[in-house]
Formats: sequence, structure tokens, C-alpha cells
Amino acid sequence: MRVLPRPFGTVLGDAMAVLSRVWRPLLSTALLVFIPLAVVTLIVFSYTGALEFFDVAINDPSSLDSISREEFFELVGPFFWAVGITLLIQSVASIYVYLVSHRVVAADLAGQPISGSIARREAAARYVSGLVAAIIVFLVILVLFGLGLAIWLVPFVLVGTPSAASVVVAMVLLVAVAAPAVFLSVSFSMVTAVIAIEDRGPIGSLRRSFGLVRTRWWPTLGYLLLVGLLGSVAAQLIQLLAVPLTVIGDTASGLTIASVFGIAFQGLLIAGIAAMYTVWYVDLRARKEDLAAEDLRLSPG
Repeated sequence: MRVLPRPFGTVLGDAMAVLSRVWRPLLSTALLVFIPLAVVTLIVFSYTGALEFFDVAINDPSSLDSISREEFFELVGPFFWAVGITLLIQSVASIYVYLVSHRVVAADLAGQPISGSIARREAAARYVSGLVAAIIVFLVILVLFGLGLAIWLVPFVLVGTPSAASVVVAMVLLVAVAAPAVFLSVSFSMVTAVIAIEDRGPIGSLRRSFGLVRTRWWPTLGYLLLVGLLGSVAAQLIQLLAVPLTVIGDTASGLTIASVFGIAFQGLLIAGIAAMYTVWYVDLRARKEDLAAEDLRLSPG
């Protein structure tokens, strides 16, 4: 059966419909990946001493006003180290969840639904390519933002004391220098879907994603922003559910329960976002080629 391009709203509706059909393998994957990740996160926070900052911030926040700057940085330093380490680990895990979600959704759209275990096995075979592609994208975006930041600071460096004119120039430069990074971020947004479904290598997947998005860049940006907005709303709801858990028992146990709860549901949220990206990727392909539904289901890699 041929897959036809669809209007923006229809694609979004289709994505919601797909989620209602494939939530089980997405949920099982999210829990299998992110519950151990929650445990690792708690170990990192405990080992680095970051929980001490939590304890002070929650139980005695007024004491932070009375300590010296050096003492404050000594207290908050481990927290930032722990956050950096856990964000790195979560990012690496999220790539795998993305690949699994793409496989699950593509198989469903092809009319050949697969279980979570099969999708996880197939995603594992493509994980290295996904990780390498993600690292390339991250480094390129980082370099662009770094260059942009350096250029953005030029008016302040030349003028010295900021003036109204230098602020205006800096704001214009900020938009101009951030544009390339934003452009590439959107252009490469389909990379993991390409790797999961077309089984291309890192460089080939980057070129493929760029080509698919090129003539639909603005609609793709709008779709990503809308999906991100829906994800933000869901994340806020998760936080509202998790906050009461912090008052169970002492501070440490409350934070532990809330952290495990929040991280586990974060995994489900990531899986859902990846699933919605997959539906958009399929629509982009349908606009570029004669796409049949069975083309979306690859043999195990």
C-alpha cells in the first residue's frame, strides 16, 4: 500500500493514534532503560555529595544566605558535576530509546507490529551508528554555538560598558549567529529515524536527514516545536505528581522516590516524542519518493 503525504494536522493526529496502539512496547522499553538509569543517577548524586545541596536547599534554604561565596560554590559544585554526569548518561540512553521507538512505530505503520523485545534487539544492532551520528551533530552544533557566542560578545568587548546601541547590536548578532545552529538542529532531527528504519551509517544518515527536511524545514520546525510543547506539558504534569513524593519520610528517601518516579516517566516521555518524530519522518519520505508501507519494515540488522 502506497503511503501518501498528509496535511500537518493529519500527521499530528496520526501520531497520536499510533501512540495509542504502540504504548506497550514503548512503556516496557522506557522502564527497562530508565529505571536502572534512575538507580545510577541516585548513586552518582550520593557518591558526589550532591544530595547535601538538596538537603540544605529544602530543609534550611535561609542558611545559603549566610555562607561565604567560597562555601556556596563548594556546596553546589558536586551538584553541577552530578547533573553533568547524569545528563550525559541519560543522553546516551535516550538514543537507544529513540531507535527502539522508531522501529516500533515503523513496523506498526507497515502493518507488521513487533514486540518491544524484537524492537530492542533490532535497535541494539544499530546503536553504534546512532551514537556516532548523535556525537557528530552535538559537536557541530556546539562549535556553531561557541563561534556564535564569541561573535555575540564582540560589541560588549569593544564598547566596554554596555550601552543601548551595543545591546541592540548584540541582540541582532545573537539571532544571526544562532540561526546556523538552529538550522542544522532541525535539518538533522530525523537522523535517528533514518538509522533505525533505513539502516544507513552515521554520515549517510546525516545527509539523508538533511535532504528529507530541506524542502520542509519550516513545517518540520513547527512540528518539532509543537511536539516539544506537548512534551513540556506532560513533563509539568509528571513534576506535579512527583513533588508530593518528596515529603514521604525523610528528605533523602523522599527525593529517592521522586527521582525514580520522575526519571522513569521521563523515559516514557522520550519514547513518545521519538514515536511522534517517526510519523513525521514517514511523511517526509512520502513527499520525496514512491513509498510503500512495507518499505518501512526492515529485516533485523
